[in-house]
Amino acid sequence: MSLFLYNGYMKYLVYDFNGTILDDVDVCVKAENKTIEHFHLDRPPLNREEYLKLFTFPVKRYYELVGFDWNVNPYEEVGQYWFSWYRELRNEYRVFDGVKEILEENHRKGLKNILLSASSLVELKKQLDELGIAQYFDEVLGIDNIYAGSKVDIALKWIADKDPKECLMIGDTLHDLETARAMGIDCVLVANGHQDRETLEEHYDRIVDDIREVRV
Repeated sequence: MSLFLYNGYMKYLVYDFNGTILDDVDVCVKAENKTIEHFHLDRPPLNREEYLKLFTFPVKRYYELVGFDWNVNPYEEVGQYWFSWYRELRNEYRVFDGVKEILEENHRKGLKNILLSASSLVELKKQLDELGIAQYFDEVLGIDNIYAGSKVDIALKWIADKDPKECLMIGDTLHDLETARAMGIDCVLVANGHQDRETLEEHYDRIVDDIREVRV
């Protein structure tokens, strides 16, 4: 295991949730295939490899790559059905190995753990409570709908009174990189979430395979 070591004064570690803290790729694939079946898409079921290649932000664009036609099935209807299955399968997702230890270690060092997600804030807090990890975060930042729009705006509001040099973003997708760049902060991407390493490497080079490889 290699390590990304960050020296100097760091105060805030900003974590993405799905695919970075939460290991939920397989659940997302299952929910997607239930949705494909329900709406009678003329395509084979998704496998994990295809999902990791297709997944992108905005999520609406990802659905289009899967094959959904909004003239046939409205985006909101598709999203609600997918989300109902995602919640139905919630007992199958889990926190990545090492996450709790990393968050506890950050607190011992005087660092602040910030959770930044494109999930509904209400749903996000519910998941954190269910997973038993709410206590590890100093701030939880989410959005007010379930359709996973851009989290850049909420990130910019949060960073407004912070020193970007004191912040590090840890995520798993190019959207996390986009968010970090919008805030003007450094970023590390973990290649075991919702986009594969090949996709990430086309745009960035600070990539690890395990969140435990990032140390401040």
